[in-house]
Amino acid sequence: MLALIITGVVSFISSDLDDIVVLTLLFTQEEKYKKYQIVLGQILGIGSLVVFSLLIDYGLSFLTTGLLKWLGVLPICLGIKYWFDYYFRSKTDNSHLPKSIKYNRFAVIKILSICLLTISNGADNIGIYVPLFSQYNQAETVLTIVVYAMMTLLWCFTGYKLANLPVLKEKIEEYRKWVIPLVFIVLGIYILIKNNAF
Repeated sequence: MLALIITGVVSFISSDLDDIVVLTLLFTQEEKYKKYQIVLGQILGIGSLVVFSLLIDYGLSFLTTGLLKWLGVLPICLGIKYWFDYYFRSKTDNSHLPKSIKYNRFAVIKILSICLLTISNGADNIGIYVPLFSQYNQAETVLTIVVYAMMTLLWCFTGYKLANLPVLKEKIEEYRKWVIPLVFIVLGIYILIKNNAF
């Protein structure tokens, strides 16, 4: 059992290192996302990747591979939206709205957008999960999924802590108008190339 847990931890880390960067950036966006939205979105995203991997393991890869190939467009769209928000905020200012409306009106959409962002960056995950699940029995698969769930929470905690490091937070605040949009756009292009979308 210990070997199975270690394999689960190592496979998660090896396929999700880049998610730390994304989570750190998301946790710095306090005016856009609440912490629970980021955590739920990440859990749903990793959960979806696990489901996709199980479907592929059962021979249903045609249901997922075509969809995943083009999900790199999502980070690009988010990057453009961030850029638009930063440079044209005065024209789309919602400060006159009560905070409860401003932050909660689109909570489900925000959770789903983070979920899709996680999925779009999940080709590595699927590439690692499928071979593992194909050699596991039901109990081993369930234990591995539990390990992935715990690691997802740890990843969220790590991203939150990194986002709140004074030096890092100060630098991101200083250069956020171009760093955050650029990171998401580059990530989207990288995902599209990695998934052979072109």
